[in-house]
Amino acid sequence: MRPVPLRIRSLGRVGRVALVASVGLVAWAVASAPAWAASWSAPVALPGSCGSSVALNPAGATAAGGTFTAADGSTHVEVCTSSDGKSWQATDLGAGGNEPNSGPRPAVAVASNGQVIAVWGTGSGCPGACSYTVQAAVRSPGGVWGAPVTLTTALTIGNGGIVLGTDGSGRAIAAWIELSNVHEAVLSAGGTWGPDTAISDNLDQGPAHDLSLAVDPSGAAIVAFNGGLNNLWAVSGSMAGGFSAPVEVALGYGNSNYHLTGLSALALNNAGQASIAWSVTGHTGTATRSPAGAWSAPTILATQASASVSTAIDGGGDAITVYGSSYAWDPAGAGWGTPVPLATGSTGGLVVADQAGTFVYADSTADAFTFAPGAANFGPGSGARGSLADLTIVPGQAVVLAGDAVFTEPVN
Repeated sequence: MRPVPLRIRSLGRVGRVALVASVGLVAWAVASAPAWAASWSAPVALPGSCGSSVALNPAGATAAGGTFTAADGSTHVEVCTSSDGKSWQATDLGAGGNEPNSGPRPAVAVASNGQVIAVWGTGSGCPGACSYTVQAAVRSPGGVWGAPVTLTTALTIGNGGIVLGTDGSGRAIAAWIELSNVHEAVLSAGGTWGPDTAISDNLDQGPAHDLSLAVDPSGAAIVAFNGGLNNLWAVSGSMAGGFSAPVEVALGYGNSNYHLTGLSALALNNAGQASIAWSVTGHTGTATRSPAGAWSAPTILATQASASVSTAIDGGGDAITVYGSSYAWDPAGAGWGTPVPLATGSTGGLVVADQAGTFVYADSTADAFTFAPGAANFGPGSGARGSLADLTIVPGQAVVLAGDAVFTEPVN
């Protein structure tokens, strides 16, 4: 394929349903370790339009991605990269990034070997011969971007989302919706993409939409999606061994396969335990998965939809789900406790955790809080930093992306 010109700018130093009610679980939360004081850095402005998604690896290499409107009016993908989160350069990866309607555009990841990956959707040729593709570009550990490659020419437009994750050996996995089915492709540590592979079937699960993904360092992965009637499904497997058949996690309470709605979020720890949160019309719920791969009965947290959901799980299996203006804890698989209101003024946002038990929550204004498992309140925050775009964590560091700037915090 013909290489796409790259424009680089630099900037230095810038089924059964469980009910939520348990006095014991509330007591666990109150008695557990308190919130920790946050020590977030000053904002580092990005040198380009990279305010949609952020990723980093344990060595501190960081990437952020976004889109901008070029002089000819077309949408272009831009990725900002840094070896230390302080000195950055921006690269224009060319036209694209205007599809799908939901999720990051582009999705970015930084592998353990320093490889940076960006994946995005593009709609072109309309209103005549419309074409909807998924493209990816890889920046080598040495800092050289390869030309974008096409992973599929059959992207389903709309609210499917594109998701991307990495393991501890330098591999990455991307997933998207193609012809109403979930498809995935694996990138090797050497920078070569494997085949476009279907992992759901719309004849069995209904039309897939609204993806989420979690990956652990061994390469184990879970892809979640809403299907027909907005039912929630999860597909488990690994980058090396492929995926099993989808398992239904919860009902979607839909009444038509033509009214596709839903949100989901996934988290996976190194022991194989997982947590999932979702929202569909009239319901917001959560569940956990055992190391053996069995999903718990869904717990309905609210009998209404939420505009956002997020979940995190640490190495001990302590899980949290944040939705709307509330949150709930599940201590090491013991069951979900009664939802608790977030701090006054906080709503929406994202939550992450590391294996050591550090949890970070950032609300929709990028006010970030750091706390221990079971914290009854999140303590003092960092202060509002702008509109939250993304939040991620690796051993030793958390990063918030808001307002085309990044903020970092050292964590234990």
